[in-house]
Order: sequence, then C-alpha cells, then structure tokens
Amino acid sequence: MSNPTALYLPHSFPFPIKITSLDSAANQSIARGARLLSYSFVHLAAQPGSQPETRFGTWDSTIEGTVESWNFKPGDVISARKAKDKPVVFILEPCTHGIQVGGLCGLCGKDMTDYDYTGFSDASRASIQMTHSAYGPTVSLEEARKIEKNTADHLLKSRKLSLIVDLDQTIVHATVDPTVGEWITEGEAWEARQASKALTSKDDSDDDSDDSSDSEEGDDECNPNWEALKDVKKFKLGPESFSPPSRSPKGKNKMIESDGCLYYIKPRPGWKQFLEDTATTYEMHVYTMGTRAYAEEVCAAIDPTGKIFGGRLLSRDESGSLTQKSLQRLFPCDTSMVVIIDDRADVWEWSPNLIKVIPYDFFVGIGDINSTFLPKVEPLTVTGPPVITTGASFLTFQVGSSPNQDLPSGPTNSSLAKTSDQPGSILEGDATQPSPEETEKAELQTDALLTQNSLALEAQLEERPLAKKQEELVASEEDTQTPIVPSSSSSEPAKPAEVVPKPERHARKALLKNDDDELERVSKLLKEVHTRFFDAYDMSIETQKEGRETFKRAYDVTRIIPRLRSDVLKGVHILFSSVIPLDTKPETTEIWKMAIMFGAKCSTELTGEVTHVVAAKHGTVKVDMARRRGGTKIVWVSWFTDSVAQWRHQDETPYLLDEPPVTGPSSSPAVDAVDISSDPDPDGDDWDRRPGEKALSLELDAIDWNDVNDEVDAAMNESDDDDDDARSDRSGVRGGNLSDEDWDVGSGASSVNGTPRMKRKRLRSITPSEGLPEIGETDLLRSPLAKRKKYTADRTGYSKLKEAFSADEVHDANGSKPPAVDNNTASVPPLIADIDEEDESEEESGDDEEGGGLDLDVDFLAGELEEEWG
Repeated sequence: MSNPTALYLPHSFPFPIKITSLDSAANQSIARGARLLSYSFVHLAAQPGSQPETRFGTWDSTIEGTVESWNFKPGDVISARKAKDKPVVFILEPCTHGIQVGGLCGLCGKDMTDYDYTGFSDASRASIQMTHSAYGPTVSLEEARKIEKNTADHLLKSRKLSLIVDLDQTIVHATVDPTVGEWITEGEAWEARQASKALTSKDDSDDDSDDSSDSEEGDDECNPNWEALKDVKKFKLGPESFSPPSRSPKGKNKMIESDGCLYYIKPRPGWKQFLEDTATTYEMHVYTMGTRAYAEEVCAAIDPTGKIFGGRLLSRDESGSLTQKSLQRLFPCDTSMVVIIDDRADVWEWSPNLIKVIPYDFFVGIGDINSTFLPKVEPLTVTGPPVITTGASFLTFQVGSSPNQDLPSGPTNSSLAKTSDQPGSILEGDATQPSPEETEKAELQTDALLTQNSLALEAQLEERPLAKKQEELVASEEDTQTPIVPSSSSSEPAKPAEVVPKPERHARKALLKNDDDELERVSKLLKEVHTRFFDAYDMSIETQKEGRETFKRAYDVTRIIPRLRSDVLKGVHILFSSVIPLDTKPETTEIWKMAIMFGAKCSTELTGEVTHVVAAKHGTVKVDMARRRGGTKIVWVSWFTDSVAQWRHQDETPYLLDEPPVTGPSSSPAVDAVDISSDPDPDGDDWDRRPGEKALSLELDAIDWNDVNDEVDAAMNESDDDDDDARSDRSGVRGGNLSDEDWDVGSGASSVNGTPRMKRKRLRSITPSEGLPEIGETDLLRSPLAKRKKYTADRTGYSKLKEAFSADEVHDANGSKPPAVDNNTASVPPLIADIDEEDESEEESGDDEEGGGLDLDVDFLAGELEEEWG
C-alpha cells in the first residue's frame, strides 16, 4: 500500500480564504473532479469608491481515491503562506502513477495524457528520467528516491562509486578535417610499400641498381604525423544525424545534410588502461554534448564490447539543454556517490563532484567540435614565459556572458522544483504548460545553436586548418635551416667561388604529438577519492556497531573532492599583481575564486602573511616591494595555473621571476622602475601606494630645501645683473631667422623670467655658477639632467653658487696667466676656447642648429669673463 497523497491549495486562490464547508468526509471515496470544500473571500473592486464584497468558491479534487484526513475545519482562515506550507487533505490513491512509459502508467496502464478542466495532468507526476534514453520510463520523486536507494546499496556492496565521463577533449579528440584522412592514407600506403620491399628478394646485385634502390629508399619518406595517427578511429554519420537548420545552408553544409560527415576520433594516450582500471572501482556513465548518434559511434570505438559503459550513455538529445549539464538528470536525489570528470567546469557550474581534466588538444587548433554553442573559454594570458611541466597544463576561464541558458529542447527536471518534499504530494496549480509563443521561441533558439554547430563543421571541411598549420611548420623549418651568406665588403678582396656542399636531408617535423599523460594523473585522483570514501564508510559502520552517534556523513564525495582540492595550495597566501583588471572587484573574479577553492588565501595588499606574489609582468610596485622585503616567492601566473590544473603544488623554482637586469653603475639615485617607466600601459599596481608611504624614486628627506632656495635666489640675482646689451642681443636673436621648431615654448622649457628657451641638439656649456671642473675630468656634465643627477648624488650640503672665485684662482687652476682679452675667439680662456672648438666641430658634422655660430650661453659667459679679467 502506498503512502497517502497530500493535496495543497492552488497558488491562484484569492487568499486569504475562509473554509465554509468540507464537502467530502473522511473515509469517503471520491472521483476526479469531486468537490472537496467550499470557501469564501473578500473581493476588493478596482473602481474607486467601491465597497468590498464577500464572494464564494469551491475546490475540486484532481485525483481519485479515498479521503483519509483533513488538516482544516470549517471556519478556519487560510493565508497564502499557510496554504504553501501545509497540505489541506490527504487522499489514498489506488495508483500514484509513479512510473510512466510512453504516456501510459507503467503500473496500472491508465492514459496519462488526459487533460480536463482542473488543469492538472497526471503526466507531470512522473517527470524524472532515471534512464539515459529520452524515450525511457519517467518516474515520480518518490520512485526516484527508491531507485537511488537501491542503486546506492548495490554500489556499496560492490565497493564502487558512480563516475560520469565526458567524451570530447576528455577521453577522445574529434575532427572532420579531411587532411587527417589524407595523412592516414599516405601512411598506410607507405607501410604497404615498406612491407612489399621487405618481402621482395634482391636478385640483381648490380651497383647501378643498388644506387637506384638507395635513391628510391631515400626519397620514400613517411608522413611525420603517421605514427601518432595509427590508432585514430573513423566513422561516418548520415544526414539523419544532423538537425536541419532553420535557414538555407551554404557551401559544404549542403553536402553534410545530403551525404553526412566523416569523423576522425583520436583516443587519449592510455585510454584503454584507464577505462579498464577505473571500471573496477566505478560504475561509468557517458555524458556528452554530442548527438546520440555521435556518442554511440564513439563508445563503439573505445568500448566495442560494452563492458565499460554498458549502454549508460547520455547525449545532448536527452539531457534537456544544449548549454549546461545537470547532475540531477541522472541522480536527482542523492549525489554523494557520484564523481565527474570533464574538461569544462563551467558547464557544471564548478560542482563539488567535479574533477577537472586538462583539455586534450591532439588535432591542433580544432577544439571541441561539439561545443561551439557553449560559452568560449580562453587561457589566462601570461606576459612572462609560461612554464609547462607536463603536457598542456593550462587553466582556462570562462569569458563572456553567463552560460545559464537552459533550452527546453527535451524533458527537464523543472517539475522537481514544483513538488513538495513529502512523498506523494501534489502542489496544485503549478503544472502549467509552456505557451505556444514560448515553445516557438525555444525551437528557434535551438535551431540557431545547431546551425552554428553545422557552420563550424563546414568551416573545418572547407578551410582544412591542419593542412595550413603543417605548411606553416614546414615554412618555419626551412627558414631555420637556410644558411646565412655573409655580405661582401668592398675592403676585402674578392674570393673565388667555392662549391657549397649539398645540405643533408632533414626529416619533416610532426604537427601532431602523442605525448599526453593526463589520464595517469586523473586515475590517481579517482583512486584517492575511492579510497577515502570507503575508509570513511567503513569507519561509520564501526561507529554504528559501537552505538556511537555520528553528526555528519563522512563518506560523501561532495565533501571528499573539495577537501582534496583545498589541500593543493594549503598554507599559501597569494597577492596577485597585474593579473586582475583595475575595474574589477578581486573577490568576484574567477582566478580569485579558484585560489580560494584550492585552499589558498588571497590579499590585495602586501602584508607579512603573504607567501607568494603571483605576477604577470616585471616592474610593478607589489613585485618590487616584495623583492625588497624578502622572504616572499615571486612567481609567474603559470605557477598558479599549473598547480590548479594538475591538482599538485608545483615547485616554484622554474617559475620564479628573475630580478631585472642591471645595466651598470650609475651616479644617479636608485629609481623604481614603476616611477620612471616606458610601459605604455601601466597597471593598477603603479597607483596603489598607501598614504604616508615613502616614495621609492627619491629620498626627499635627504634634500636641504634651504640650500635649494638659496641657489634659486642666486640664479635670479645673476639674471637680474645682466646688462641691457645682453638682453637686447638675446631678444634680437629670438626675432631673427630661427625657425619655430628651433624654439621650445612649452611650460617645462621656459626660463625663469618667462623667456622661451631654444631647443639644442648639442650639449650645453658650463656656466660659472657650476664651478670649473678639475683638470683631467672627462665628464663635463653639460646636460641639465646630468647636472641634476650629479647634484642629487654628490651633494655636500652647501651651494656652489655661494662660492666666489677670481682670475688668480683660475690662473692657479690652469697653471698659466690669464691672457689678454680681445674681441676674437683666441682671447677666450682655454676652457671657453675648447667649447668653441667643440661647437665648430659639431657645425662641420651637421649636428649644429641652423644659423651656426657659438651657443648663446657661451657668448654671454665669454663676455662676462672678459669684463672681469679686464
């Protein structure tokens, strides 16, 4: 005898209502449509000024059976919340129709498609698909729980768990590129020729025939990709396997619809051993985004006897969605014994049952041909050199819009959300059917996605991407093997032509590699999960025998797998640098969530707890601060992605950021690479210095600003003492024939009194305020930047502008008497004469300004010295 069915009031009722009478007594047999109760409610008219009025209604039964008990009595007032939480009546049914097949009840044979005025369909009572076929039986929630309980007991006795296996880029890689077929044909023909040569005896021992044989053998080169293609499977899907798109097809898509398409399937290295070993500890199910026909052909290729999967195959034709995978599609009630392996985590919304697999990309650049309608994923870009330890260990993140776009292209489990947790309950008024407009819109969306998938297949057939990549590889190979011929020089005598020997024949490089070992890593993880699960199960059995209570169920995959993940980066505290965009909240990014998921802690500031700075480039503030502080490991982002992809804490040594190269000693103070940088796109790390933090580019506290002010005042006074003639000379030059581009009128180039300064291509001369250099000093510090650097580095605490010197001191420094002052250049002191000679040499070399002549500062300095020396 089944449990009584609980009936709830429909949500559409005008709550609150008052029960006026119970029209079906307890223990009374009722038919579908019989009246259960009558009620009253207060109606509020929409017109202003209308008075509320009392109205009445009735509620009829949607099922048949015997009334067992009521939860309410006449006079009770039922609100909307109370109606949702508490059933009104319990009815004992002769059949709950919990198992249905093809529109009929699998228990009593009643037609489940009847639909009457009550608006309730018995077909909605068993909407859960427990089998992998879209046309298999459907069951109710109560029956689903019973089935899962029986399945779990069977697995526990067999010491097995359930494993959901994805196909594309997890176990196999597929393509429709006809280049693969041509390479396979070429390889098979080569092997046939080799076998024929081995069986043919050499009767003729003539040298000429031997030479021709050797030549023929040397020219008979095998396709370099043949070795990796030997275990590729191929099959053809007929036109019936492709859903016709809603628009008129173009190009080879017409051929696909008329003749079908030929697929090439490459099993992942180690697949056979992996499937055989895993089948001993897991009951395996296939869940793929490919069509049913495609999935059956792939399973026939990798499991021809059906011993591994046993017909447990779920494709997109039965899953109910083209963009998401649902664990509840196969296990609607209990997922504590289910493990998933898939190369896409986003389609599972990072389920705690998931072990993510590194995508298998054997056919280079093809990707997953059955997921063109899924959200695109891209590897996290790394500025530095990525360090790959095993295989293609990179982590991908979803980009673009959210993938939560379930399309009603097949049966779904939406009714589960509309069913009460109590077995046999019916929530009235929710078994609504989609409107014709919604159904038509869903069909158009489905056709658009399938058309997109067909276009992707068409592109592979027409563009032949593998052939193009092989040609690029051959071209790059020839470029590296081309000898470099030195250019002839006129100073060297011509040499007689030499006979260049014929270069050795180099074997062509293979585009396709057979070096993937990801299934070995996945196999170890699956064994670890299985061991931990049954260790916890055995411990719980012992606890129950001893009579002790257990508060949590330890043998649960949804707790074991997250614990394994969190052990990968346990004890690691990460600070990301130049990885997370500036306008993004760090806690919302995928990489931040990934780090937390794998056991790491994350910070946005460099603190004493940070153990790793994960950076995408050199020269950021965080990187430089961490390097100066010491004790923190500064690594490329690839260290993080490899650790996450392989579920193993990678050794940091190969991933460390090298210190920036030192070009040589400099007299200028140490400057941070961030403060003076040529990077056109500095990241946010350049602006996150905390308030009060000392600047890195200049030690401001070391500068005596009083001395600086004195020096500026002295320069201003010196400028004020200039005679009117000098000023008129300068203004005259400015008004001369110099072009506009010879003058710098920018704010940064203006003089103290606002007069624009000329741009100079040559070095500036020394002014008296800088003092005379010592004899033999080669660095004259003519550049203003060089002056400032030397001043900052070698400052002694007083201003040289305060020093006075006389002609005698200059005479002592030069070791000669000051010459008489003339109006020609020869009368200028030696230092000035040297400068003039240098200026003249610059004029001869074409480096001087237009107009020629001495520099204005040099002329002015010469005039001043002539007056002082008399």
